[in-house]
Amino acid sequence: MTDSSKVLLIGWDAADWKIIHPLIDAGKMPVLEKMISEGTMGNLTTIQPVLSPMLWTSIATGKRPFKHGILGFTEPDPVTGKIRPITNLSRRTKAVWNILSQNGLRSNVVGWWPSYPAEPINGVMISNHYHKATGRLDDPWPMAPGTVHPTRLESVLKEVRYHPEELEPEHVLPFIPNAAKIDQEKDRRFSTFLQILAECTTINGAATLLMQNEPWDFMAVYFDAIDHFGHAFMKYHPPRRAWISETDYEMYKGVVEGGYRYHDLMLATLLRLAGEDTTVILMSDHGFHPDHLRPRSIPTEPAGPAVEHRDLGIFVAKGPGIRSDHIVFGASVLDICPTILTLFGLPVGEDMDGKPLVDVYGDPQSASVHTIGSWDEVNGADGSHSPDRKIDPVEAKEAIDRLVALGYIEQPSENQDRAVENTVRELRYNLARSLMDANLLEDAEAIYRELHERWPDEHRFGVQRALCLRALRDAPALREVVETLISRRLAEAAEAQAALSAISDKDKGDDDPKPSERRSRLRLLSQANPDLFALQQLRSWVDLAEKRFDEALDRLAQTSVEYLDRPQIPLMRGEIHLAKRDWDQALTAFSKALQTDPENAAAYLGQSRAFLGKREPLKAVDAACAALGLSYYQPQAHFLHGIASYRAGDWRRAAEAFEVAVQQNPNYVEAYVRLAFLYTRRLSDPSRGEHYRTQALRARRYRREYEVMPRWERHSVATISNVTAPFVAEEEPARDLGPLTDHEILIVSGLPRSGTSMTMQILDAGDIPILTDGKRSADESNPRGYFEYRPATRLRSDSSWLRDAQGHAVKIVAQLLPLLPSRLEEETSAQTYRVILVDRHLDEILASQEKMLAARNAAGSASSGDQLRAIYGKQLTQVRHFLMQRKIPWMTLSYESAICRPKLAAAKINRFLGGGFDESAMAAAVDPALYRERRPV
Repeated sequence: MTDSSKVLLIGWDAADWKIIHPLIDAGKMPVLEKMISEGTMGNLTTIQPVLSPMLWTSIATGKRPFKHGILGFTEPDPVTGKIRPITNLSRRTKAVWNILSQNGLRSNVVGWWPSYPAEPINGVMISNHYHKATGRLDDPWPMAPGTVHPTRLESVLKEVRYHPEELEPEHVLPFIPNAAKIDQEKDRRFSTFLQILAECTTINGAATLLMQNEPWDFMAVYFDAIDHFGHAFMKYHPPRRAWISETDYEMYKGVVEGGYRYHDLMLATLLRLAGEDTTVILMSDHGFHPDHLRPRSIPTEPAGPAVEHRDLGIFVAKGPGIRSDHIVFGASVLDICPTILTLFGLPVGEDMDGKPLVDVYGDPQSASVHTIGSWDEVNGADGSHSPDRKIDPVEAKEAIDRLVALGYIEQPSENQDRAVENTVRELRYNLARSLMDANLLEDAEAIYRELHERWPDEHRFGVQRALCLRALRDAPALREVVETLISRRLAEAAEAQAALSAISDKDKGDDDPKPSERRSRLRLLSQANPDLFALQQLRSWVDLAEKRFDEALDRLAQTSVEYLDRPQIPLMRGEIHLAKRDWDQALTAFSKALQTDPENAAAYLGQSRAFLGKREPLKAVDAACAALGLSYYQPQAHFLHGIASYRAGDWRRAAEAFEVAVQQNPNYVEAYVRLAFLYTRRLSDPSRGEHYRTQALRARRYRREYEVMPRWERHSVATISNVTAPFVAEEEPARDLGPLTDHEILIVSGLPRSGTSMTMQILDAGDIPILTDGKRSADESNPRGYFEYRPATRLRSDSSWLRDAQGHAVKIVAQLLPLLPSRLEEETSAQTYRVILVDRHLDEILASQEKMLAARNAAGSASSGDQLRAIYGKQLTQVRHFLMQRKIPWMTLSYESAICRPKLAAAKINRFLGGGFDESAMAAAVDPALYRERRPV
């Protein structure tokens, strides 16, 4: 904690170091240059989706959008049934100013998005509706109720507002020297510029007034002008792009630079008024592409302009106790709220997704960070809204019109129901993107599937769903979605081409079509020319998922020249070469991506994986650290950092990396098992090792249940007592095993009543030879048969029958697997076995066993259920240990997953067996009606 008595937070929406650094080098932003030299600077990683209302709420709360509830630009009005601009009434958690209020600290908040209606906090709140001019200078400019808290300040703040028509030539010419030549009746860009400049001037005037006249401990000021300047004028920023006319370029090339320099001037005033005893944080929620990565066109979809945003924003901090001339790495927009709370000596909520940036302190080791379960559970006057607040729908419509003009939302439909439906659709879409960004892939995929099925022509829903399926490694579903996307896109292109031909034949000679006709033609032209880059990338995903590596590379090689400066192509090549274990080619591809975009965290992460493959752990550590320096919230990067550190012999550093990985992803099984090994075998802390073994088992069980259960049925899974998890690698084979050979034995194993008979039915349906003698008839417990081979029950005394099993699948109970001979013929060292280990929840296994015993009038075990669970758990641990030690290829098949997702289970089995089997027939063999012993939820 610092000695600071005050904290000033300044937000510059979309500010980017790529523009700032050249301006500083040219001496054009001296105030910011001095602030950097006196403090700490760095990149600030954003979160997805990169939409300002969601991001600035995450900055204020330290939580992701799916937690705080702000999910877009508009929302349904619960009173009118219409739509309205997003309000803070949808926020479900306390912001930093609410927490400070209930701790007796005063906050002044200016222009935060969204902050309308103003909250009755301890201090002053000027909402994001305050600075928006709605008419001509001579028109009334009333201040709507809820714009300012407390209302005693309304009259004085009205006078601070600046109207665009009040701007004089001396205000405009530094930005647009030839402004006098603009025909304002035809060129609306000039009025857009005036409005942006007037609004940020208004915000600055209100902030400085409060700083001088109202007491405060915390001050937050939000400027949206840099983002708006970017969307309107970045296309004219030097260097001139080929598609920008020389006339437009010369007229508007100085607007973006002028906007930054103007903010530097405003920063000088804010710093002077804050004083040297104040800790000042300047930051942006994301960046803005100013270079060759700047897109040529904007997608015709809601929030399409966000494609111009860059993932890295800016962070600068200075003040008492803050390190000077220092660079901080790995900071995120989620870290701002926890950092502010720490500066005030307050605990950080454990439900927050960010962390305090203690590295910015002069003595990071002395920083005292305390935690609290959740500030939302702390009672007290926090300045939050009462639940009955309402908003005038007329005012809402005016603000919506502004968002339409900015291009952030589509024009609402005349039909109210459709407008509300479209609004809810976008909120759901943004929710899914937030879940996906947090690695909650199953939840995200379910929403994408719902949206894609409801709106199949909205290709973005299908593309995002494909991304989820790719991450989930669901190759069959990925292929299905991608093929549907491509076929629809090509059909749409053909229809658009036909429509364009019809229009051309009809309107020959019409050189001046009506505006509506021009828009229609532009839309058809866009549809008639699909983005081949995107289509090729989609196909490459499928090729990679299905291990058709050469085909994937061939598709990428067909990409047209205009897309070669995008980092996505070398990144994809790198992923393919990693899958091929071609480490040098992968490094070449990732290096190419970094030449295109030197701050691409994914490229550094790919390099780390490649260096690990080349057994160069120190280089892998450096690459992982580079990725984390750009984007700290990457559980996989921390995991790779841990692997590389372990291989380099730095066990303590490896443990620290794995611990961060499980903090960011509490169900990261692979990290838990490595932590258990490290603390038990290397760091001489067996009690801590035992803790991580328990966590590994919990996470493994949770992950399995999380995959197969609908969200509303999910529940916390209790840790099985007295069961430990061994230090084992992933059960999937690390190499391509190839097709099942005639000398191999495919063993289906598991505990009794775990689903081995169902698995044999799957194999039988796929025409995989089954070794069974049919001596055990079907009954009520197994109405479709047992598929057993009686000699397999005698493995303890006789293994000679195993030669008859070569080239077949056979059932062997799990407890007998350690009795398998190492190989059947001494003269060969060829692989002898493959094992499918069927896994099912122990409660269901025990219940099914008890029911079967009752049906047979047989006595059960004298052991209690808890004792049986412990015994079975230990036996399964021994079996997995045996398979690993003997290097027998094996895979786990979840019974629940096979019942709920049979196509995925069939695909997994087919892949394990080298492919070539009928997955549809295999999946069809699963009968969900036989899942009768479901555990209670």
